[in-house]
Amino acid sequence: MTSRYGLWVCAGLVLAVSIGVSVLLAQQPGPSGIQPLASQPIYLLDLNYVFENYSKLKVMRQQLQDAAQRADQIVKERREAIRRMQEELENFRPGTPDYKKLEEEITKRVADLNVFIAQQRKEFMQQESRDYFTVYQEVMDEVHYFASQNRAALVLRFDRKRVDPEIPDSVVRALNRQVIWNNMGLDITDYILNNLNRRLGVTDSRSRPTVPLRQ
Repeated sequence: MTSRYGLWVCAGLVLAVSIGVSVLLAQQPGPSGIQPLASQPIYLLDLNYVFENYSKLKVMRQQLQDAAQRADQIVKERREAIRRMQEELENFRPGTPDYKKLEEEITKRVADLNVFIAQQRKEFMQQESRDYFTVYQEVMDEVHYFASQNRAALVLRFDRKRVDPEIPDSVVRALNRQVIWNNMGLDITDYILNNLNRRLGVTDSRSRPTVPLRQ
């Protein structure tokens, strides 16, 4: 079963608005008693990097992959059983009671297998969605705490990956970046990621602790 992790879920997780809007807001006077945005810091977060290196999500992905492999094995075994029954069917003369009975059983098993495959695919997609949402909420809580403690105006999503001129997709991503330059001191990605992993007892983001898979 092909993994779909990372792409379609992360694309919908937007942390803030565009830089153009933030600059425009910073130029406007705030209500009485509210500190103007121009005097409040703006931070940057590479959300994709956090998702790729958060140990809890790594465990969830592995658990989902293991479950998918078990389901694939069941499908292979059932298909093999159906194949053997189809071979056995050739030993009977068409139209006889034994032929009809075995043919009906084969038809039933094929239908049941198709239902099983569809159910498994749906369950895996739903579980993947729940896993990403769980992690997304945890990241948002961490970002909210940091932003509140540091009186941040905005936390913008950006891409910290270096551009590889030999890889067309890398160049295209660079051309589409909203943040085209930044002071590295504004990047809070490692801070957020380390705090998330530290709560799991992980000091190295490459480590993988045991985390129960939510049902």
